[in-house]
Amino acid sequence: MTDFDLPAYLSRIRLAPVPVTAAGLHQLQQAQLRGIPFENIDPFLGRTPDLAPRALAAKLLHAGRGGYCFEQNALFGTALRACGFETRRLLARVRNGRPTAGPRSHVALMVTLDGRRYLADAGFGGPGPLVPLLIDTDAAQSAPNGTYRFRTDPVTGERLLQRDTPEGPFILYGFDEAHVSDADIEAANHLCATWEKMPFRNNLLLSGFDGATRIGAFNRMRTRDSDGRLDRREITDRADLTTLLTRDLGLHLDPATLTALWDRLGAT
Repeated sequence: MTDFDLPAYLSRIRLAPVPVTAAGLHQLQQAQLRGIPFENIDPFLGRTPDLAPRALAAKLLHAGRGGYCFEQNALFGTALRACGFETRRLLARVRNGRPTAGPRSHVALMVTLDGRRYLADAGFGGPGPLVPLLIDTDAAQSAPNGTYRFRTDPVTGERLLQRDTPEGPFILYGFDEAHVSDADIEAANHLCATWEKMPFRNNLLLSGFDGATRIGAFNRMRTRDSDGRLDRREITDRADLTTLLTRDLGLHLDPATLTALWDRLGAT
């Protein structure tokens, strides 16, 4: 993202400039996850998200919108580099508790700092960690919203990110260290936004944070996840959806978009 407006980014996530340290990295990831919600409104309404730098800045920094992983982590990666962090992209296969994975449909970031490698991710719509995690250890790592750990898949060699739950390990996604090009990102973004076998075209997915509590939605089912304790309830009408989007998640949406979302939910 050329000519990146770092002050506008920091203002959007309500954070002062941070040092190039592990603490600064933690602050940035938490602030973006809490300040810019995950949402796939564009794919759900039939639009492929524009990943051009100006489009991302206009949508996520100035229009009060969120985005899904390709938007969120493009913004996050650019902000990290603008702050002085060494980053590279990773393409991951999402599992979300399933024993097998799908295609490479999630982009995350690796940050190398003082010889240590961190998984940094501000764009995962599931119950991912609020803070970056050290990649090269299998030990449990605590985050404000749960306990996480890595293990290596013996078949694929991928590092698997999993969350500890009362029911046992819940695998979120797996990644390797293959080079990720701009063309890879463009293709994966198009696939996620348009392919009917991906969840984004035919389902509304939302995620944000109230402190360490994750507020999420899958179509008309809203969840609040407090360290693995789930509270679920149905979104009953347009007013209920509007409250979730604009008050609880803080998104800025015009009445026409809110109406289109409610109408589309009725058709899912």
